[in-house]
Amino acid sequence: MLRLRPLCRGRLLAPLGLAICLASPVVTHAQAAGADIDASPLILQAEELALEGSYDEALPLYERAIAGLASEPHRQNQLRYRYGIILNALGGQQPDLYPLARSQFEAVLGYIESSPGLPFEHSAARVRSAIAHTYHQHSALQDNPTKRAAMLRNAYLLYRSAIDALRREEDWQNLAITAFNIGQVCEWQGNLEEAIEWLERAVALDQRHGFADLEEDQAYLTALRELVNPSRPVGNTAI
Repeated sequence: MLRLRPLCRGRLLAPLGLAICLASPVVTHAQAAGADIDASPLILQAEELALEGSYDEALPLYERAIAGLASEPHRQNQLRYRYGIILNALGGQQPDLYPLARSQFEAVLGYIESSPGLPFEHSAARVRSAIAHTYHQHSALQDNPTKRAAMLRNAYLLYRSAIDALRREEDWQNLAITAFNIGQVCEWQGNLEEAIEWLERAVALDQRHGFADLEEDQAYLTALRELVNPSRPVGNTAI
């Protein structure tokens, strides 16, 4: 199996940069009401603790910051989305964080779908793909075959539900990532023919838009094609 692709192309941000990115745009309800309270230190502290592996201490801080934004749903859901990304990234170390990540994304999706046309940084399709990714990553750590199959099925359906909207939105980068991820899910399900079809779409998008993952995606596609149609060995083997 190849590694999972994050929803954003490229490497993850360094811990300090990520913490600053998370903290800078967010203010609490108390701050908005005029109280001298800043959510940024709270979020920075939570991020630092999470990156140290101190989840039991970090998670309540995130939850407090989110709860404090109850009267500012736009900013609250901005933080929920970022919190979900962090939880998803940490899930490889602590798999029980995947369901918590999923609940954050699901709350964001509910917010977006409850207010059609309301401007938000992430489309419903992108959030569905993020939810799918929690199932996708979690499945790789699941020993129970039945549960693993169910997670892969959920990931497949959610990724597929995002594809058409990502295309309409011309979100080519996330469309390529989602096509790649569907291909990987299909491979893990044993459906190599469909996996190849999705990898071909990802490679075509990489080529058309100059995405950095072209070489990696092409290598994956070539490997899958070889599994389906192995090359005949060359040499003096007797017939």
